[in-house]
Amino acid sequence: MIRSIKLKTQATRLLVITTAALGAVGLISSSVYASLIATASNTSGGSITSGTLKLTQAPSTVVGITGGFATAITALAPGDTVKRYVDLTNTGTLDGDTVTLESVASVANALTTDGTAGLQVTINECAVAWTNASVCTPGATSVLAQTSLLAFASAQTLNLSSVVAGAINHLQFVITLPAGSEVTVNGVLPAGTVQGLSTSLTWTFTETLRTNTTTNN
Repeated sequence: MIRSIKLKTQATRLLVITTAALGAVGLISSSVYASLIATASNTSGGSITSGTLKLTQAPSTVVGITGGFATAITALAPGDTVKRYVDLTNTGTLDGDTVTLESVASVANALTTDGTAGLQVTINECAVAWTNASVCTPGATSVLAQTSLLAFASAQTLNLSSVVAGAINHLQFVITLPAGSEVTVNGVLPAGTVQGLSTSLTWTFTETLRTNTTTNN
């Protein structure tokens, strides 16, 4: 019995020594992962805001010429001219670069597909609002020379005076049906006639963004 107790005592001592040794190894290993960290950050500022590119068109606000594109043109005869007034505004916070214009017709006919006898469009611009007597003071500038409506199936570049943020372009559309001769026999209109035709036009202005910039400050 005495001999058995001595063996247990030696085993216990060996277990204690082994445990202590492992603990020391653990202490040494944990010290390897210690590190120093420092941070710095701004205490104010840092705000970033993106700009907007917007374009709106609306009829002139001058009494007597507020029809714009919404007012129908009726009973147009060869040689007639109709004027419409539209204000085009860059309502965004970013400057534009170029503005183009396209037109899509609801019905294709000689008014829109005949580049010679069909509708012709001229666009002028005024630095201030046009008067209801088609007067621009100090004087109008040409935005687009006379162009057939057929050509507006592709984008036409407008020579606007300004496309910066907040700019308002007071535009005058001069729409003409060229003078021409047709003969109607016994109530039958001639082939390819521009008479008795109807279509609706959707005008679309497209503005591109100014050239990208790099700022250092």
